Amino acid sequence: MRFCGDSSFLVRLYDPLRQEEEADAIREYLEDDQKVVAVSEPCRIEVLNVLLRRPESTAAKRFEDDLNEGLRLRLESVDWPDTFQRAESLARRFARILRPGGQDLVLVAAALAMGATWFLSYDRNSRQRPLAGAAGLRVWPPLDKDEKGLVRHATQKAGG
Repeated sequence: MRFCGDSSFLVRLYDPLRQEEEADAIREYLEDDQKVVAVSEPCRIEVLNVLLRRPESTAAKRFEDDLNEGLRLRLESVDWPDTFQRAESLARRFARILRPGGQDLVLVAAALAMGATWFLSYDRNSRQRPLAGAAGLRVWPPLDKDEKGLVRHATQKAGG
């Protein structure tokens, strides 16, 4: 099993102003089986951008330290031309039904390029989670009923 996290997942883990019970649930999830989460460059930048907005916090430094240590988080590179091809393929298959954003397409394509089997995301304000599910990734926290319905509908319409 390979895990890839998005910025909504990682910010909740590091930002002290987020709900502590979500951070506790994430820590517990990661500690089970000592999961290592792959992080793409666009995700790293997005997380840093959010965490650096709070200069009084040590969140950005803790995030960078964990990336450098490589035990909980691992920055992984991808073949970007191949990843953008994957993003385009996802758009062609799912754009009409799921209406994902461009960044969502790139992050899910990067997860696929890294060989992820799990996509870790709290982003319920976009269609990123259903897109990941439709692309064949397992999603944590689990997809809700509406998201599952979107995945089912999108995969049926896309023929797969």
